[in-house]
Amino acid sequence: MKNINSKRVFKRNDNEPNPDGEYVLYWMQINRRLHYNFALEYAVAWANKLGKPLMIFEGLSCDYPWRTDRSHWFIMQGMEEHQQFADEHKLNYYGFLEEKAGEYPDLFSKLAEKSSLVITDEYPVFIMRERNERIPKTLNVPYITIDSNGIIPLGLSDKAPYSAYIFRKTMQKKFRQCFEEPPEENPLEKLENTARISLPESITQKYPTAKEADRYNKEWLSTIDVDHSVKPIQMDGTRKAGLERMNTFMEFDLKAYDEDRNDPDKEATSRLSPWLHFGKISEHEIVDNCLRRQPRGWSRDELAPQAGKRDGFFGGETGIEAYLDEVITWREVGFHFAHHVDNYDKFESLPDWAQKTLEEHEADERPHIYSYEQLANAETEDDIWNAAQRQLVREGRIHNYLRMLWGKKVLQWTPDVRTALEYLIKLNNTYAIDGRDPNSYSGIFWILGRFDRAWGPERKIYGKVRYMTSDSTRKKVKIKEYLEKYSRM
Repeated sequence: MKNINSKRVFKRNDNEPNPDGEYVLYWMQINRRLHYNFALEYAVAWANKLGKPLMIFEGLSCDYPWRTDRSHWFIMQGMEEHQQFADEHKLNYYGFLEEKAGEYPDLFSKLAEKSSLVITDEYPVFIMRERNERIPKTLNVPYITIDSNGIIPLGLSDKAPYSAYIFRKTMQKKFRQCFEEPPEENPLEKLENTARISLPESITQKYPTAKEADRYNKEWLSTIDVDHSVKPIQMDGTRKAGLERMNTFMEFDLKAYDEDRNDPDKEATSRLSPWLHFGKISEHEIVDNCLRRQPRGWSRDELAPQAGKRDGFFGGETGIEAYLDEVITWREVGFHFAHHVDNYDKFESLPDWAQKTLEEHEADERPHIYSYEQLANAETEDDIWNAAQRQLVREGRIHNYLRMLWGKKVLQWTPDVRTALEYLIKLNNTYAIDGRDPNSYSGIFWILGRFDRAWGPERKIYGKVRYMTSDSTRKKVKIKEYLEKYSRM
């Protein structure tokens, strides 16, 4: 545990480890990887300290908001990869796919009862946040959450950053220290007690593993209660696929990232967010690989804090610096904000100026009012917006630049800001493969003023919130090929 910054460790209750427990339980909730994982590393260290074997439990509920074939299949592919790894390395891995609501929490409770303590993932949003607040009160063993989300530990910030500039100042001061405390590549290699764990039939017969129940397939997926209209996408949910995507991006697009990322026709963004969201790859891996591609002779001694300014901190290649700011500052600011703000997904979490200006303009006449169904089906008068929505439905993502316009237009086409917010969250979290993430809420709420400032001149509907139009987008970026590609649903 010596390499794990204490600011990553959150003790959720005051219980002492149960000396009679049969194993240490690592509950893999969101950072679904067996490498470069602080939580798994911490669980291995506790297992060694207590002389216990380790049980890795990874489950998938069929009772969560915005559940679809798309999200389910992506997770299932990764779980099958873990199953194969566990079989090969003789690990105690329990992969469980819930068939009926209530099975998953009951199984977890039974596994926790037999453990010495529970280690799981710290995560500031969605069902993981609610679980981590509620479940520790029900257990008689320690429940510890570990932050494996990014470079800067969540516990290192003492309040919510209200802008990327503010968070970037902290990041630039703390980056080197935190980056030089990396997670271990293969934490399971240090596990000392590798004895097989024998569970009672009351557990194994009632709740067979996904492998035993033959559930790693689309036929089984079609039988459970998820939204089958949102289909799986042509994207593999394994760690292997995520690493391949990372290497392709860094080989061909990284160094031109600052010049090409906003061009929809070039498609030069990293497209790594699905694997980051589900924790298939670690941000440490991505950042380390970026820095290794700096020009020969570059060293960490060249890191130079810039008082919150974006350019100049990393030095070297401008494309690398631009991407590092995106993957560290802009990704992690959302994690730190949500960590400190309980209502991160509510209108009231917006800055006071944004709430005030948007409410002052709620009575402004809208040019069009579209229902949620019309928006979901890309049935608007704007061809750029329709193309972006079709990409979201078809591929589970929207090009980064067009995503901003996509959100701004929804504010213009709904009766009021709270309806706009409801539609944006539902559209994103239903269709986006990387939805239900702190970055999801950062992007949606940025549209309404979070992490931004008041802009002039004041406009109808938007007030002082930043304004974007399709006409200005046509002038700024190349979009002809994009529109042709997504001209039909």
